[in-house]
Amino acid sequence: MKKAFPTLFAILSASTLTLSAQTLTDSTSTTRSVDLMDPAAFGFGRPGYMVDTTLIDTQNFANRPGGLDFMEVRTILPLWTKKMNALRVGASLSYHLSELDFNGFLGLQRETLHTLEAQVSLFWRPEHSKWWGLGFFTPGLGTDFQGLSWDDFEVSGLGLLGYRFTDTFSLAGGFFAQYGAQEGLIVPALGFIWKPAPFIVQVTPPFVVLGWRATDRMTLSLSAYPSGGSWDMEDPNVNRMELSGWQTAASVIYQATDRFSISLRAGMNVGGELELRDGNNNVLANETLESAPFGALNLRWQF
Repeated sequence: MKKAFPTLFAILSASTLTLSAQTLTDSTSTTRSVDLMDPAAFGFGRPGYMVDTTLIDTQNFANRPGGLDFMEVRTILPLWTKKMNALRVGASLSYHLSELDFNGFLGLQRETLHTLEAQVSLFWRPEHSKWWGLGFFTPGLGTDFQGLSWDDFEVSGLGLLGYRFTDTFSLAGGFFAQYGAQEGLIVPALGFIWKPAPFIVQVTPPFVVLGWRATDRMTLSLSAYPSGGSWDMEDPNVNRMELSGWQTAASVIYQATDRFSISLRAGMNVGGELELRDGNNNVLANETLESAPFGALNLRWQF
Protein backbone atom coordinates (compact mmCIF):
# COMPACT_ATOMS: atom_id res chain seq x y z
CA MET A 1 0.00 0.00 0.00
CA LYS A 2 2.41 2.64 -1.23
CA LYS A 3 0.02 5.52 -0.76
CA ALA A 4 0.12 4.96 2.99
CA PHE A 5 3.45 6.72 3.30
CA PRO A 6 2.49 10.05 1.68
CA THR A 7 -0.85 9.97 3.50
CA LEU A 8 0.74 9.18 6.85
CA PHE A 9 3.33 11.88 6.28
CA ALA A 10 0.71 14.50 5.45
CA ILE A 11 -1.61 13.70 8.33
CA LEU A 12 1.02 13.14 11.02
CA SER A 13 3.11 16.14 10.08
CA ALA A 14 0.12 18.43 9.70
CA SER A 15 -1.34 17.39 13.02
CA THR A 16 1.88 17.70 14.99
CA LEU A 17 2.88 21.01 13.45
CA THR A 18 -0.60 22.49 13.73
CA LEU A 19 -0.70 21.70 17.41
CA SER A 20 2.67 23.27 18.06
CA ALA A 21 1.73 26.32 16.04
CA GLN A 22 -1.45 26.77 18.05
CA THR A 23 0.53 26.39 21.26
CA LEU A 24 2.94 29.09 20.16
CA THR A 25 0.27 31.53 19.07
CA ASP A 26 -1.17 31.43 22.57
CA SER A 27 2.09 32.84 24.00
CA THR A 28 2.91 36.48 24.48
CA SER A 29 5.83 36.32 22.02
CA THR A 30 3.73 35.61 18.96
CA THR A 31 5.05 36.97 15.65
CA ARG A 32 4.68 35.82 12.07
CA SER A 33 8.32 34.70 12.09
CA VAL A 34 7.68 31.94 14.65
CA ASP A 35 5.06 30.16 12.55
CA LEU A 36 6.13 26.63 11.64
CA MET A 37 7.50 25.91 8.19
CA ASP A 38 5.70 24.07 5.43
CA PRO A 39 8.32 23.61 2.68
CA ALA A 40 6.41 20.74 1.04
CA ALA A 41 3.17 22.78 0.99
CA PHE A 42 0.88 20.34 2.77
CA GLY A 43 -0.96 23.00 4.76
CA PHE A 44 0.85 22.89 8.13
CA GLY A 45 0.45 25.62 10.67
CA ARG A 46 -2.26 28.28 10.47
CA PRO A 47 -5.25 27.35 8.28
CA GLY A 48 -5.68 29.01 4.93
CA TYR A 49 -6.19 28.58 1.21
CA MET A 50 -3.31 26.98 -0.68
CA VAL A 51 -2.39 26.19 -4.29
CA ASP A 52 0.79 24.25 -5.06
CA THR A 53 2.14 23.20 -8.48
CA THR A 54 4.92 20.62 -8.90
CA LEU A 55 6.62 19.67 -12.18
CA ILE A 56 8.99 16.69 -12.34
CA ASP A 57 11.29 16.14 -15.33
CA THR A 58 11.08 12.80 -17.15
CA GLN A 59 11.76 9.89 -14.79
CA ASN A 60 13.38 7.29 -17.04
CA PHE A 61 12.77 3.60 -16.46
CA ALA A 62 15.91 2.06 -14.97
CA ASN A 63 15.65 -1.29 -16.77
CA ARG A 64 13.98 -0.51 -20.09
CA PRO A 65 13.56 2.34 -22.60
CA GLY A 66 10.96 4.98 -21.84
CA GLY A 67 9.98 7.06 -18.88
CA LEU A 68 7.26 8.90 -16.99
CA ASP A 69 6.41 12.62 -17.04
CA PHE A 70 4.56 14.00 -14.01
CA MET A 71 2.83 17.26 -13.09
CA GLU A 72 0.60 17.90 -10.08
CA VAL A 73 -1.55 20.75 -8.76
CA ARG A 74 -2.69 20.53 -5.13
CA THR A 75 -5.21 22.69 -3.28
CA ILE A 76 -6.37 22.86 0.33
CA LEU A 77 -9.64 24.54 1.31
CA PRO A 78 -10.53 25.00 5.01
CA LEU A 79 -14.32 24.70 5.36
CA TRP A 80 -15.35 25.12 9.00
CA THR A 81 -14.04 25.25 12.55
CA LYS A 82 -15.63 25.62 15.99
CA LYS A 83 -14.15 25.79 19.49
CA MET A 84 -15.98 24.18 22.42
CA ASN A 85 -14.11 24.74 25.69
CA ALA A 86 -10.87 22.71 25.42
CA LEU A 87 -11.94 21.03 22.15
CA ARG A 88 -11.74 22.44 18.63
CA VAL A 89 -13.46 20.72 15.68
CA GLY A 90 -12.59 21.50 12.07
CA ALA A 91 -13.22 20.36 8.52
CA SER A 92 -11.26 20.84 5.31
CA LEU A 93 -11.23 19.66 1.70
CA SER A 94 -8.21 18.92 -0.49
CA TYR A 95 -7.96 18.19 -4.20
CA HIS A 96 -5.00 16.99 -6.28
CA LEU A 97 -4.92 17.07 -10.07
CA SER A 98 -2.19 14.78 -11.44
CA GLU A 99 -1.13 14.67 -15.10
CA LEU A 100 1.01 11.66 -16.05
CA ASP A 101 2.42 10.89 -19.49
CA PHE A 102 3.48 7.24 -19.90
CA ASN A 103 4.79 7.84 -23.43
CA GLY A 104 3.16 4.64 -24.73
CA PHE A 105 4.25 2.28 -21.91
CA LEU A 106 1.76 -0.65 -21.77
CA GLY A 107 -0.39 1.27 -24.24
CA LEU A 108 -0.84 4.22 -21.85
CA GLN A 109 -0.43 7.78 -23.03
CA ARG A 110 -1.43 10.91 -21.11
CA GLU A 111 -3.62 10.23 -18.08
CA THR A 112 -5.46 12.79 -15.93
CA LEU A 113 -5.95 11.50 -12.38
CA HIS A 114 -7.72 13.01 -9.37
CA THR A 115 -7.40 12.73 -5.60
CA LEU A 116 -10.19 14.20 -3.49
CA GLU A 117 -10.11 14.07 0.31
CA ALA A 118 -12.26 15.46 3.11
CA GLN A 119 -10.91 15.70 6.64
CA VAL A 120 -12.59 16.09 10.01
CA SER A 121 -10.21 16.96 12.84
CA LEU A 122 -10.45 17.13 16.63
CA PHE A 123 -7.95 19.12 18.66
CA TRP A 124 -7.96 18.97 22.47
CA ARG A 125 -5.80 21.15 24.73
CA PRO A 126 -6.94 22.11 28.24
CA GLU A 127 -6.09 25.61 29.38
CA HIS A 128 -2.77 25.94 31.23
CA SER A 129 -1.83 22.36 30.34
CA LYS A 130 1.19 21.09 28.43
CA TRP A 131 -0.77 18.03 27.26
CA TRP A 132 -2.79 17.95 24.08
CA GLY A 133 -4.57 15.40 21.94
CA LEU A 134 -5.64 15.22 18.34
CA GLY A 135 -7.62 12.98 15.99
CA PHE A 136 -8.25 12.92 12.25
CA PHE A 137 -10.75 11.08 10.09
CA THR A 138 -10.05 11.34 6.35
CA PRO A 139 -12.19 9.67 3.67
CA GLY A 140 -11.15 10.17 0.06
CA LEU A 141 -10.78 8.71 -3.39
CA GLY A 142 -8.14 8.43 -6.11
CA THR A 143 -9.58 7.97 -9.59
CA ASP A 144 -9.65 9.04 -13.23
CA PHE A 145 -13.41 9.73 -12.86
CA GLN A 146 -14.20 7.49 -15.83
CA GLY A 147 -15.92 4.99 -13.56
CA LEU A 148 -16.16 4.78 -9.78
CA SER A 149 -15.96 1.63 -7.66
CA TRP A 150 -15.20 0.84 -4.03
CA ASP A 151 -11.54 0.41 -4.98
CA ASP A 152 -11.42 4.16 -5.67
CA PHE A 153 -12.26 4.97 -2.07
CA GLU A 154 -9.91 5.06 0.87
CA VAL A 155 -10.26 6.03 4.51
CA SER A 156 -7.61 6.86 7.08
CA GLY A 157 -7.49 7.96 10.70
CA LEU A 158 -5.00 9.19 13.25
CA GLY A 159 -4.94 9.56 17.04
CA LEU A 160 -2.14 11.48 18.78
CA LEU A 161 -1.26 12.44 22.33
CA GLY A 162 1.41 15.09 22.78
CA TYR A 163 3.35 16.96 25.43
CA ARG A 164 5.14 20.33 25.22
CA PHE A 165 8.26 19.86 27.33
CA THR A 166 9.59 23.39 26.80
CA ASP A 167 8.78 26.43 24.69
CA THR A 168 11.14 25.04 22.03
CA PHE A 169 10.51 21.28 22.16
CA SER A 170 7.33 19.26 21.59
CA LEU A 171 6.80 15.50 21.26
CA ALA A 172 3.78 13.57 19.93
CA GLY A 173 2.95 9.88 19.58
CA GLY A 174 0.00 7.72 18.59
CA PHE A 175 -1.31 5.45 15.84
CA PHE A 176 -2.25 5.80 12.21
CA ALA A 177 -4.68 3.49 10.37
CA GLN A 178 -5.66 3.26 6.70
CA TYR A 179 -7.88 1.07 4.55
CA GLY A 180 -8.35 1.06 0.79
CA ALA A 181 -8.29 -1.23 -2.25
CA GLN A 182 -8.93 -4.24 0.06
CA GLU A 183 -5.73 -3.55 2.02
CA GLY A 184 -5.34 -2.26 5.57
CA LEU A 185 -2.51 -0.73 7.57
CA ILE A 186 -1.92 0.22 11.23
CA VAL A 187 1.38 1.82 12.22
CA PRO A 188 2.69 3.84 15.18
CA ALA A 189 3.14 7.57 14.69
CA LEU A 190 5.89 9.52 16.47
CA GLY A 191 7.39 12.95 15.87
CA PHE A 192 9.07 15.94 17.48
CA ILE A 193 9.72 19.60 16.81
CA TRP A 194 12.78 21.46 18.15
CA LYS A 195 13.20 25.21 17.70
CA PRO A 196 16.61 26.57 18.76
CA ALA A 197 15.99 30.02 17.22
CA PRO A 198 16.65 31.08 14.52
CA PHE A 199 16.76 27.43 13.41
CA ILE A 200 14.03 24.81 13.46
CA VAL A 201 14.15 21.02 13.21
CA GLN A 202 10.90 19.22 12.38
CA VAL A 203 11.05 15.42 12.43
CA THR A 204 7.76 13.62 11.91
CA PRO A 205 8.83 10.47 10.02
CA PRO A 206 8.87 10.10 7.14
CA PHE A 207 9.11 13.91 6.99
CA VAL A 208 12.32 15.78 7.92
CA VAL A 209 13.08 19.50 7.55
CA LEU A 210 15.89 21.75 8.71
CA GLY A 211 15.17 25.45 8.44
CA TRP A 212 16.76 28.80 9.08
CA ARG A 213 14.67 31.91 9.56
CA ALA A 214 16.94 34.40 7.79
CA THR A 215 14.57 37.33 8.49
CA ASP A 216 11.06 37.86 9.85
CA ARG A 217 9.78 37.41 6.30
CA MET A 218 12.16 34.90 4.70
CA THR A 219 12.89 31.29 5.65
CA LEU A 220 15.35 28.93 3.95
CA SER A 221 15.04 25.16 4.38
CA LEU A 222 16.28 21.72 3.39
CA SER A 223 13.69 18.95 3.47
CA ALA A 224 12.92 15.37 2.49
CA TYR A 225 9.45 13.85 2.17
CA PRO A 226 7.56 11.14 0.21
CA SER A 227 5.81 11.76 -3.09
CA GLY A 228 3.35 9.88 -5.28
CA GLY A 229 -0.08 8.34 -4.80
CA SER A 230 -2.41 5.57 -5.95
CA TRP A 231 -5.35 5.71 -8.32
CA ASP A 232 -7.92 3.40 -9.89
CA MET A 233 -8.08 3.67 -13.69
CA GLU A 234 -10.61 2.62 -16.32
CA ASP A 235 -8.19 1.36 -18.99
CA PRO A 236 -8.62 -1.86 -21.04
CA ASN A 237 -5.36 -3.19 -19.62
CA VAL A 238 -4.50 -1.22 -16.49
CA ASN A 239 -6.91 -0.94 -13.55
CA ARG A 240 -4.72 0.45 -10.77
CA MET A 241 -1.57 2.52 -10.57
CA GLU A 242 0.70 3.16 -7.59
CA LEU A 243 3.51 5.71 -7.79
CA SER A 244 5.98 6.28 -4.97
CA GLY A 245 9.21 8.18 -4.42
CA TRP A 246 10.99 10.75 -2.31
CA GLN A 247 11.63 14.43 -2.88
CA THR A 248 14.69 16.18 -1.46
CA ALA A 249 14.34 19.93 -1.77
CA ALA A 250 15.81 23.32 -1.00
CA SER A 251 13.13 25.95 -0.39
CA VAL A 252 12.72 29.70 -0.08
CA ILE A 253 9.56 30.82 1.75
CA TYR A 254 8.71 34.53 1.65
CA GLN A 255 5.95 36.10 3.76
CA ALA A 256 4.95 38.90 1.41
CA THR A 257 2.20 40.31 3.66
CA ASP A 258 0.66 39.44 7.00
CA ARG A 259 -1.52 36.81 5.30
CA PHE A 260 -0.02 36.07 1.88
CA SER A 261 3.11 33.99 1.33
CA ILE A 262 4.89 32.60 -1.71
CA SER A 263 7.48 29.85 -1.80
CA LEU A 264 9.74 28.19 -4.34
CA ARG A 265 11.39 24.81 -3.95
CA ALA A 266 13.60 22.69 -6.17
CA GLY A 267 15.46 19.45 -5.85
CA MET A 268 15.51 15.82 -6.93
CA ASN A 269 12.80 13.19 -7.01
CA VAL A 270 14.59 9.98 -5.97
CA GLY A 271 13.77 6.34 -5.22
CA GLY A 272 10.83 6.30 -7.63
CA GLU A 273 8.76 3.16 -8.24
CA LEU A 274 5.82 2.59 -10.57
CA GLU A 275 3.47 -0.38 -10.20
CA LEU A 276 0.60 -1.17 -12.58
CA ARG A 277 -2.08 -3.82 -11.96
CA ASP A 278 -4.96 -5.25 -13.98
CA GLY A 279 -8.56 -5.78 -12.91
CA ASN A 280 -7.67 -9.08 -11.24
CA ASN A 281 -4.99 -7.38 -9.15
CA ASN A 282 -2.20 -9.05 -11.14
CA VAL A 283 1.02 -7.03 -11.40
CA LEU A 284 1.57 -5.92 -14.99
CA ALA A 285 4.71 -3.89 -14.32
CA ASN A 286 6.89 -2.93 -11.40
CA GLU A 287 9.41 -0.40 -12.63
CA THR A 288 12.21 1.43 -10.85
CA LEU A 289 12.42 5.08 -11.89
CA GLU A 290 15.66 6.99 -12.19
CA SER A 291 16.13 10.23 -10.27
CA ALA A 292 14.90 13.43 -11.91
CA PRO A 293 14.93 17.14 -11.00
CA PHE A 294 11.73 18.92 -10.01
CA GLY A 295 10.52 22.42 -9.24
CA ALA A 296 7.48 23.73 -7.37
CA LEU A 297 5.63 26.99 -6.75
CA ASN A 298 3.31 27.56 -3.78
CA LEU A 299 0.86 30.40 -3.08
CA ARG A 300 -0.94 30.64 0.26
CA TRP A 301 -3.45 32.94 1.95
CA GLN A 302 -3.59 32.34 5.71
CA PHE A 303 -6.35 33.31 8.11
